[in-house]
Amino acid sequence: MRFLKFYYKFSPFIAVCVTFILGYNRFMTEKYFNFLDYIGCSVEENDKEKAVLSIELRQEHLQHMGYIHGGVISTLADNTGWYVLEPHLRSDQTAMTQELTVNYLHPGKGKKLSAVGKLIKMGERTAFVTVELFCDGRLIATSSSHLAILSER
Repeated sequence: MRFLKFYYKFSPFIAVCVTFILGYNRFMTEKYFNFLDYIGCSVEENDKEKAVLSIELRQEHLQHMGYIHGGVISTLADNTGWYVLEPHLRSDQTAMTQELTVNYLHPGKGKKLSAVGKLIKMGERTAFVTVELFCDGRLIATSSSHLAILSER
């Protein structure tokens, strides 16, 4: 019991130290999202033309029948949409999803889930993006989303 109290008391400090030592440059030089690391997502490409994100699939990404969980697919679609828009934003802006539509075309079963996103239209306050999602090269879902463009304050 005493060990647990010690651990909980000092773990935030240890977490900050480890983050500082291992990830300081990453936090200071690029947009970083803990959740994407947690699910094993990597940004393969991110420029003004398109964004490509992927997940090497693990057991925890699957539903009870062994197919990719719909929540994993929609999460990847949502985040890819943000990365598509990010290169077009000013340094004082960010974006948040207003609406996300996902069309599931085939059940996904494989080793890698990839998403390719494209910016369709950008205005001053909103943007529209589309994303195609592939499992081992097979198109399994498409998505479209509207994002609100916000000024960071």
